[in-house]
Amino acid sequence: MKQILNKHRNNLDGLEVLPFPTQASRLLRKEMTSTLYEYYLVGDIGEPDDYIELCDILRSASPNDEVLIRFNSGGGLLSTGDMIINAINESQANVHGFIEHSCGSMATMIFLQCHSWSLSDSAEFFVHNASGGSFGKENETYVSTMFARRKIHRMIKNRYAGFLSDVEIENVLNGQDYYFDAEEISSRLESYSAYHQEKFMQEMQEMEALEKEIPDEEKSEPMFKKQLLS
Repeated sequence: MKQILNKHRNNLDGLEVLPFPTQASRLLRKEMTSTLYEYYLVGDIGEPDDYIELCDILRSASPNDEVLIRFNSGGGLLSTGDMIINAINESQANVHGFIEHSCGSMATMIFLQCHSWSLSDSAEFFVHNASGGSFGKENETYVSTMFARRKIHRMIKNRYAGFLSDVEIENVLNGQDYYFDAEEISSRLESYSAYHQEKFMQEMQEMEALEKEIPDEEKSEPMFKKQLLS
């Protein structure tokens, strides 16, 4: 599996004072250093230890940086996908997803977690239910399967909300597959973005309402902000 991480750095310096004919003492120029990281997420998504470099870049990049993830993958391990998604959610940089051609299964969930998106004209998006299995004694496999089923169903509902309709999500849970071309992906990304923006605004309003209900003396306590965010 080919994995490439490129880094392009702009030629920007720190802080410099520029001379100006009439207001030399007032004019300052602040130049910020920014970095573009480019990562190719191609082929099967394998073991988590193959993606430590990507996750480290996502977590260490600054707000001025951008991480471009280029997708050409049919999916792979849930554990690895979750690790990458966690790193994207923690990243201060803008994480941009670009579909080169194929984006399927777990790769679609990673793509949707990016902060912005673009795609080629030949982009394909494939959604289906998870596949896998376990082995052991009958009672062990039953417990393991039921646990995995609950977890995967909850994950599919949460991560595809706004991109798929409620009916489509139920169909996926019942075994139906969905394929989308570039035009359909673009249209659904608009709906997905609007859905999550509205959800964010609702959560902010709920937090403001909760804050108003808390007595002023309690708001000064150090744990107040932590309680609001939990």
